[in-house]
Amino acid sequence: MYFYQLRTFLAVARLQGISKALGDLGLTQSAVSRQIQNLEEQLGVQLFLRKRRALLLTEAGRVLQEYATRAFQVLDEARQAIDGLKGLVRGHLRISAASTIGIFMLPKVLGEFKVKYPGIEITLSIANKEQVLHQVLAASSDLGFVGPPVRLPGLSVEEYLEDELVLIVAPHHRLSDREAVRAAELAEDVFILREKGSGTREIMEEEMRRVGVQPRHAMELGSTEAIKEAVAANLGLSIVSTHSVTQEVLLGRLCTVRITDLNLRRRIYVVSVRDTPLSPAAEGFRRFLLERQAAEEAREKQPVNAVREPKRRRRRRS
Repeated sequence: MYFYQLRTFLAVARLQGISKALGDLGLTQSAVSRQIQNLEEQLGVQLFLRKRRALLLTEAGRVLQEYATRAFQVLDEARQAIDGLKGLVRGHLRISAASTIGIFMLPKVLGEFKVKYPGIEITLSIANKEQVLHQVLAASSDLGFVGPPVRLPGLSVEEYLEDELVLIVAPHHRLSDREAVRAAELAEDVFILREKGSGTREIMEEEMRRVGVQPRHAMELGSTEAIKEAVAANLGLSIVSTHSVTQEVLLGRLCTVRITDLNLRRRIYVVSVRDTPLSPAAEGFRRFLLERQAAEEAREKQPVNAVREPKRRRRRRS
């Protein structure tokens, strides 16, 4: 059975005549008659009885009318649901993000998006970079957020924002009063690192190799929060995103130090499956995200009255 034949059948049944239904259907009388005949042949039953100038439904016709009406109601509901998706009235947004990005950068943006589109359900998965990429390729996430480099084929990669990595040390560490150091000065220190597969670790190790420095001692922990606690306890030092230590620096639990000969600025990327349309919710969030970031960058470029920044306060070693 075809959609148009059922639509024609319902119009004729409702108006009890072919000629009466022509205006609603926009068809000729012969086209309507042919569709009704084809429908009867497919079902193997007679659907109408002619009585005087009216067409009345047979018992089989009444059964078909009931089911066809319900079918069109379901189709209308489906159309309304799809329109809701397109208008971001409803939907499900599935995101995977590397831990630093997912914990420290995305929550505020997701909160703003949720306020604007309260009908969208949001799932945020936190993983390391390699896991995020594979989740996107496996279609278990619509969008992934990772740092460079992104080398897997089949992915569409789009720049999002810039992040900076910094060296962190405890307030009583020998470098806590320094504004900047060179990488060679860190060769004897214990480095506290994320697990392999972490984008932050990849960048740090790549930059250290570039300047010929190989840390001799390392401790591996599975989260940025664990690393911050270990560094605050003076178990070693680490390199993390500046976004992840804002509170700890303000509270005096950690100190940040620039490494002058390492390039620790990185771009954060949005990744999705190449040549595959995003869901309306994911495409809406992608546009929201990039427009918001462009607006922020434009504001940063606007001239402002110069304000002298206070010197960074550090807790001195006793």
